[in-house]
Amino acid sequence: MREAKNLMRLINLISLFLIAEPLLKVLVLKSQTGLEWSLIWNNIQENSQSFSRFFSFWLLSPLTGIFLLTYTRFAYGLYFALTIYKLYALFTFEAFGWPYMTKNPHASAYLFNGINFFLMLYLFYPIIQRFFLSRYLRNVWDARGRVDCQIKSVLIFEEKEGFHHATIENISSGGVSLRFHGEEEQGSFLEKKGKILFHDPQGTPLSFDFLVKSQRPSHQTVSLGLEFIGLEPKEKIYLRSVLRDQFTLMSEKVTV
Repeated sequence: MREAKNLMRLINLISLFLIAEPLLKVLVLKSQTGLEWSLIWNNIQENSQSFSRFFSFWLLSPLTGIFLLTYTRFAYGLYFALTIYKLYALFTFEAFGWPYMTKNPHASAYLFNGINFFLMLYLFYPIIQRFFLSRYLRNVWDARGRVDCQIKSVLIFEEKEGFHHATIENISSGGVSLRFHGEEEQGSFLEKKGKILFHDPQGTPLSFDFLVKSQRPSHQTVSLGLEFIGLEPKEKIYLRSVLRDQFTLMSEKVTV
């Protein structure tokens, strides 16, 4: 879960920068021009008279930073739109134009927008997997990131009472393949919904909603293929962290 924690710290840091961005722009303008604070403030007021410029300079980035802390799909969509907009504004920069009022953008603008871009790619990696890697690079890239494992889990079905023990034998960013224990779990589970609970290698408890997509009987057990549904951005981050941990464990076993 270390990867997930590091990414969340990075998202929090980016959010703080977004919230403070208007003030940082003012400081950059001061450092590059050397103008008096009164002149800088008058310049900002004159160029912020229209609502669009006022919203873009003072509100757009802070609102995006606040929403990003919620880890919701809407926040990610807003962050995506803001990143594309900022890159467009950076590459169409006009000398001494608003908001930099200098011949060239400050180096921090390139650095911050670059970090934003790569973070955006990471956050939208599941979509890139689904619509690009798995479609066009299937032969050279395991887009699903599927990893074999042996993870004890508990299933809770919406239409069945109690809980059911199972072993996850294969996990990816889209779902798991697992095996039921005992004859009491026999029966049809296709298209059933529920929640799966298990611990990652560091002992962190996790839970995800699922839909049963396949079922294969085998002697005294039943193998099920579950598809994760309704994953929130934070849950996708946890899943990628689990996959990375499982891949590391497999590599260590092979090395030994």
